[in-house]
Amino acid sequence: MITSTQLMIAVAAGLALAFAFRLYRASRNPKPIGKHDALIKRAELYAQHNAFLRKTCRDYRTTGRLSDRQVEAVEKALRGAEATPRKR
Repeated sequence: MITSTQLMIAVAAGLALAFAFRLYRASRNPKPIGKHDALIKRAELYAQHNAFLRKTCRDYRTTGRLSDRQVEAVEKALRGAEATPRKR
């Protein structure tokens, strides 16, 4: 007969094995670099001073994509933000 202690040990071992397998798969398949990651990295530099860029960065991190119109708007906002000197 299986005791409750043996059952808990088996469940814990199974969970540890599943966790180890998941870590192994995650290390073998790194998340691909998104199409607009470089643009968003630039936008994050100015996000604290620009509400539009802040919202766009948050949306991109949530969905992982931007529409063509959003990309154009972010590029335009970045041109304006980069043209003005930043306060430190």
